[in-house]
Amino acid sequence: MSKGSIDQSQVMIWLVVLAYMAVITGAGAYYARYMKTADAYFKAGNRIPWWAAGISMYMSNFTAYTFVAIASLVYMRGMPGLLLETGPALSFALGAVFLAHRWHRLNLTSPPEYLEARFNPATRQAYSLLGNLSRFIASGIRLLAMCKFLESVTGMPTEIMIVVTALVVIFYTVMGGLWAVIVTDVLQFVILFLAVIPMFILSVASIFIEGSWAEFVAAIPQGYASFPNTSLLAAYGGVPIEAGPQWGWLLVFWFSYFFDYNGDWGVIQRMCCTPTERDAKKAIWLSAILSLPHAFLLLGCCFVARVLWGADIADPTNVQEAELIYGRVALRLLPAGLIGIVAAAMFSATMSTLTVAWAVQSTSFVNDVWKRFLRKDASDREMILVGRVSVVVVGLVAMAVALAVAITETDIFGLAQSLISLLVTPMIVPLLFGILIPYSHRYGALMALIGTFSFGMLNKFLFQIPFEREILLSVSICLVILVGSGLLGRDEEYKQRVEAFFDRMRRPRVVEDGVVEVPSPLRVVGAFMLLIGALVLLLTLTSQPLLDRMVTLGASMVLLVIGLMMRRSPALEGKGE
Repeated sequence: MSKGSIDQSQVMIWLVVLAYMAVITGAGAYYARYMKTADAYFKAGNRIPWWAAGISMYMSNFTAYTFVAIASLVYMRGMPGLLLETGPALSFALGAVFLAHRWHRLNLTSPPEYLEARFNPATRQAYSLLGNLSRFIASGIRLLAMCKFLESVTGMPTEIMIVVTALVVIFYTVMGGLWAVIVTDVLQFVILFLAVIPMFILSVASIFIEGSWAEFVAAIPQGYASFPNTSLLAAYGGVPIEAGPQWGWLLVFWFSYFFDYNGDWGVIQRMCCTPTERDAKKAIWLSAILSLPHAFLLLGCCFVARVLWGADIADPTNVQEAELIYGRVALRLLPAGLIGIVAAAMFSATMSTLTVAWAVQSTSFVNDVWKRFLRKDASDREMILVGRVSVVVVGLVAMAVALAVAITETDIFGLAQSLISLLVTPMIVPLLFGILIPYSHRYGALMALIGTFSFGMLNKFLFQIPFEREILLSVSICLVILVGSGLLGRDEEYKQRVEAFFDRMRRPRVVEDGVVEVPSPLRVVGAFMLLIGALVLLLTLTSQPLLDRMVTLGASMVLLVIGLMMRRSPALEGKGE
């Protein structure tokens, strides 16, 4: 390929990415006009359609981290990485059965609210503070993971991408509130699958273009397609790799997915913001169904790449190289226009998580700090203003975290494990089991938090127990302290408060009838889809091979058809029937 063609490809990629940034920024500006009340800004007036809430739940827990850390695991290890990503479907399904109706009946603006009713005000404040701290770190990691991917396909330094991306996300979250977050999540969902499905199809087609199925199977490295793959040999020079993940590793990660997904503040908020309890259950079931095929559709191309091309595309024994594998496969398989769509899709995936986290953190600050301690009589206008300012602060802090990790070149997957062991477990276990188990002391959640966090710190610097056992021990310690605290006794006032709390969850919430004050999310997404489809169609006019032009044309037609269908559809308005 000539220098000129490389330059043109880069221009096409950037055209798609920049246009996509402009479209979602426009979505935030569009919804800003409807954010006249605090209820509309922070809770979308409890009128989020179930299908939009379900897609948003799915997208909020699905980030470019998957395409960096998990993709590298698939490329290096094979089957363990693919099996790891089957955990979300089971996690969401369990949430639909045991948790969705409970969260909807509590009708929360932010999850820490419930901790005061269930335990005491001190618990609410402690969890709000530490929850926001953990989300600063998690947001920074996710932002960095996505920007590392963008670097692999655009050539732009990670640090610059971190700054640009953070500013875009801050803008549209600030402007449009929860409605803008939900609508852009739906748009990002369509873009994501428009990118990954061609990647999967073309990678499978490469098996037969470059040989046959029998030759492909014969070329699979020893142990690469099995689990556990303790006898795995690297395709790169036949270098032995140490014993791989075992069943205990996989089960523990599935176990941690249950807590991570169902205890996520963004997921809880979406269950509360649907019109009815039935809608909340339908939303999380939709998330479970969407999660069923995503491991193989999204990451199967990395498995194929390791077998077909091996060290020609990335050294499978080098973690830093393996983390760039998804971008390198995209560059090998896709025309420039669709590489731009892939980059936009990765951008979409992480932005969904960031907007959800930042919106919830903003809501938590306004309700748990500003209105509670500083301005109890704050007007709707003031609360929206404070919420917007807090989004800016949250976004800038997350950007600083991402830059710090990028500069120090910290291992992303290892950092995520440390975050889970130190903060996520003691934060989420009491949050989930507090609505399932009534037997505890008023300070039980705080005692569980302190005890579990202390164990995590001791293990990190003293015991150094392997990650799988550490998670099991952390959850066990947390539960024992939470439930065992009930042995310390409960005064009559607290006992009555807990009984009233659980009585509240026994009755479905009565939702007032009302008219959705904003345009249908389906039609708004359709309009933005038409804009992106038109842009991709224009890319077919550029100089490129015939096959690339046909693939790009097909992608634009899909976008345009979906956009037209959304614009014309009167259904799925989401009134909660």
